[in-house]
Amino acid sequence: MAEPSFADQISTLNSTLRAIEVRLALGRAPVEGLEDFKSALDDMRLRLWGLLGAAGGEDYKGFQERFRIRRATEMCRGLGGDLRAGSVSGRYAELTSLREAASELGKSIERAQQQAF
Repeated sequence: MAEPSFADQISTLNSTLRAIEVRLALGRAPVEGLEDFKSALDDMRLRLWGLLGAAGGEDYKGFQERFRIRRATEMCRGLGGDLRAGSVSGRYAELTSLREAASELGKSIERAQQQAF
């Protein structure tokens, strides 16, 4: 059996998300739909990484490393902005672990850059 196209997968994701939104609007728990949504999204993510690997040519490792760095930068800037704007609360205990991880990451970046040049 052929794998579904990306258009089919996007359609599945959209319809599943719509069903979840309807359930939320009706005050019902969307638990059933969430698992389907996560599964379809995970499948699409794996297929996209495969395509990116094939398109990355000989420097796929470098491509993947740069992609991860850009994505982490985007996530950090987004969360920092949300914290500054107050749209994410500072009351979560996980923020302490995140601050420690960010500090360790900063030190790791410094070491890696010193070794690279």
